[in-house]
Amino acid sequence: MGLIWWIIPALTGVIGLMLTFAGLGRLMKLRVAAGGLRFLFGIGFLGVAGVGTFAGLNLQTYQRLTYERPVAKITFSREAGVESGYRANIQLAEGDRVTCFVDGGTEEDCVLTGDEFSMGAQVITYKPMANIVGYDSVYRLEYVEGRVSRRYNTATVTEATSNGLALSKNPGLDVYTLAKEQGNSMGMETQFGSAVYAPMADGLSYDVVMTQDALKLEPGNPAARQAMDRRD
Repeated sequence: MGLIWWIIPALTGVIGLMLTFAGLGRLMKLRVAAGGLRFLFGIGFLGVAGVGTFAGLNLQTYQRLTYERPVAKITFSREAGVESGYRANIQLAEGDRVTCFVDGGTEEDCVLTGDEFSMGAQVITYKPMANIVGYDSVYRLEYVEGRVSRRYNTATVTEATSNGLALSKNPGLDVYTLAKEQGNSMGMETQFGSAVYAPMADGLSYDVVMTQDALKLEPGNPAARQAMDRRD
């Protein structure tokens, strides 16, 4: 939010205080007309300053609630010799790269199979008043997987398989469980999970972003945008 929403109320408040005290000073000297006029103008300026301040806080809330930041960028390329297999180049926002161990003990991009991919995370969010003072939602990526979009039918419950990789461990104190049990008293809320999914094919690229309450997927190139439009 622009500083103008703080500067204007601050200046208005200073003017209001100056006029109010000037008016009180004249009233104490029994200069009723001049003192009363300044006092009323001072109160008016203070009122405007108060309204401006609360409006600024409200606008800041909207901005924090719509705040987004990148989580990962994932790009797919066809993997030769693997049916419906795609090599997934996953670059995390922190600069790390997600890799898998292959024959020989070397690390390479993971290969997922299917025609869709999914990425999920655990999310801890904060209530709007906490957002005002700068507390943004936090997340921990849980998995990335490949799967077949038409893996179920409408007649019966069917089995389906997926293939994927865990993206995090759970060492030390389980903050997510602690937030779920005690977070409400500190303005925190937990979600069981948040996930995104989209078509997986050669040349498609996606940006995974974190909003204040969930993961969101954005196309990283025109081909991905077309694939997402066809799915919708």
